This record gives sequence, structure tokens and C-alpha cells, in this order.
Amino acid sequence: KSYSKMEKKNFVTPLLGFVSTALLARTIKLRQSRHATGRSCVQTGAGTQADIPESLSESYSLIPREVEEHRSCYISKSCSVSYANSGSLHIRNGRKSRLFDVFGNSYLDTRNNVAHCGHNHPEIVRAVSYQMSQINTNTRYLHPNASLLAKKLVDLFSPSPLEVVFFVNSGSEANDLALRLARAFKVHTSKEKDATTCREPHVIAIDAAYHRHTMTTLNISPYKYNQGDEFTKYPDNVKIVPCPDTYRGKHSIDQSKASNNHHASERSSEEDAARAYAAYVEKACDEIKSQGKILGAFIMEGGMSVGGVILPPKSYLRRCIKAVRDAGGVYIADEVQTGFGRLGKCMWAYQYSFADENNDTELTPDIVTVGKPFGNGIPLAAVVT
Repeated sequence: KSYSKMEKKNFVTPLLGFVSTALLARTIKLRQSRHATGRSCVQTGAGTQADIPESLSESYSLIPREVEEHRSCYISKSCSVSYANSGSLHIRNGRKSRLFDVFGNSYLDTRNNVAHCGHNHPEIVRAVSYQMSQINTNTRYLHPNASLLAKKLVDLFSPSPLEVVFFVNSGSEANDLALRLARAFKVHTSKEKDATTCREPHVIAIDAAYHRHTMTTLNISPYKYNQGDEFTKYPDNVKIVPCPDTYRGKHSIDQSKASNNHHASERSSEEDAARAYAAYVEKACDEIKSQGKILGAFIMEGGMSVGGVILPPKSYLRRCIKAVRDAGGVYIADEVQTGFGRLGKCMWAYQYSFADENNDTELTPDIVTVGKPFGNGIPLAAVVT
């Protein structure tokens, strides 16, 4: 009882890490001994060897050593393998929240960011199998599935002005299209003399953000952009503002006061942080306008994922949205990794900071992008506006 919450956290976290590491090391040792013999077991939880289609029989007959050799020879080294430094996992199948390797070992899947409804969900397997037996093509033809899916996706934002859906294949494509839509909007609504300037509108993004892998989205993804030496400077039309991290950021709040109660001093501390972080966005908007440039968009994850699951202080987004719209820009909410209820108390991460406020449509994004959990592993994404 004499420990503070922070002291307990600092003690318990390394302890859990030590125990987890010890258990993982034991499992890896067992796995490596099996790996040396090339021995594998029958699949667990997803049928038997007899169920494997003939077209996949060669793949499923490879022993672990051959899988590693093929991976090393034919797949780019830039595509990393988890746990490669301690013995790579040869995952064969999954069920619910568990993964199974070729030796039958079961693992709790704590790294998954795609299979939102779990692995091998029977209803999803039946639906996908049935649809593949009917047709799998693009959306240039009418089909009830595409039309109904668009309606159901829009319904998840109700009540709000978001009502039009573009289906795409990945989060990268969704964010790339969102930026194109923001630019098209500026060109369409600008005066003729501003049309050339509007073709390269400015974008405000957050430090440590990750908005995917196309050239356009890499330019606004400091998490990836700052790795290696491929890029030397951000494009002139990109402004990066500090991440609203209230724990380790420039304007952290007193963590000893961070609890579930709501004393005025605690709200004031969080409000100070929100005001200070939002000021960077407000300043960026002012600089763009003072230079005679056009602001296209402000893009942000409501709960920054790879940046450390960082939730902005309350009123931060409200302040940013107002500044951006006052400057003529649009607000893009990147929900590719954080959407569909992943933060618990709200369907969309952008709602987290004001989830207790009754559907304030003024805080609704102009454009929302969704991806990974949308298809539960199937390459499906969308832009909603």
C-alpha cells in the first residue's frame, strides 16, 4: 500500500516482462529442438492434412527449414519477421484469439491488428467461402453486397453528415484517396486565380504518425519517414506538429493526479496540455495563410497507434478542428487501425475525447478512412465522406 501507482507500474511491468520472456524462451527452445528435425504436426483447429486442396499441397508439405530458405531468397528483407532474433514463428493457422504453429504449439495472439473478429470465425469463413463460390469481381456491376455494405458503414456514423463511401483495397489506398479528395475539394471551391496554388495544398500531420505506405502518405507519416536515409526533408506543403502526448511529450500532465475522479485541478492540467498542443496546429494554420498558401487538410488518428496508443487530451481535437476549418481546410480522421470499437467506449477513435458529449456533429470529420479490421484480414478498406 505504500507504493504509489506509478511505482507499482514501474515494478510490475518489468516483472511481467521477465516472466513472459522466460516462458517464451522455454517455448522457443522446445520449438527449435523440433525445428532441427524438421518435424511438424497435423494442423490444429482448422482441419487435417486430408482437407488441404491439391493446389496448396506443395506449400503445406514444406518443412520449416525450407520455408525459411524460400522466405530469405524470394521475399524482400524489408518485410520483417516477428521474433526473428529468437527463433521465427512458423504459424500454420489460428482460431479465435490463438495462433498455432507447425508443431502444434498454441500462442495468445497479442500482435494482431487485422482479424478484428478473431481467427477462423465460422460465420466469416462460411460467408467468404459462399461468396467465392458465386463471384468475386470489382464494383462496376450492381451487387447487393456492395450496396448494403456501404449503407451499413454509413449507419455506423449516424447521425452525421458522412454519407458517401468509396471502397478500396488497403489503408494506404484509403488515405491516399482521402488526400486526393481534400485537394479536389480545394480546387473545385477555389477562385480561378487560386487554382494552381490549390493543386499543392498544405497538409498538417502529427509527429510519430503513421498513415501508410504510398509516396503521398509516407510524406505525412513521420513514424516511417524518419527511418533510414531514403528521405532527407519533408515536402514544402507538409507541416508536422508535435504529438499530443500527455505522458512523455512537451506538455505532459501530472500523472500522479491522473485518475478517474474529476477535481478541478486535474481538468485544468489536462486542459492546459490540450491548449498548448492545439496551439501548434493553430500556428501552422496561421503560417500557411500568412504565406498566401492554401490549407488542404489536417489528418490524425484519434488514438495514435504505432506512435504508442496515444490519446490526445480532451478539447485538443475540438480546438484543432476549429482552427483547420477556419483556415479553409478539411479534417481527415484516419481510423484504419483504431476504428470499429477498438478503444472500447466508442465506435471511432476520433470520438474518444468527447464520447460523453451527445453526438456533436461539429466534431465529425469531413473524411474518414477505415481499413484493417474492416475486412477481418480480407484486403478491404474504405473512404467515407
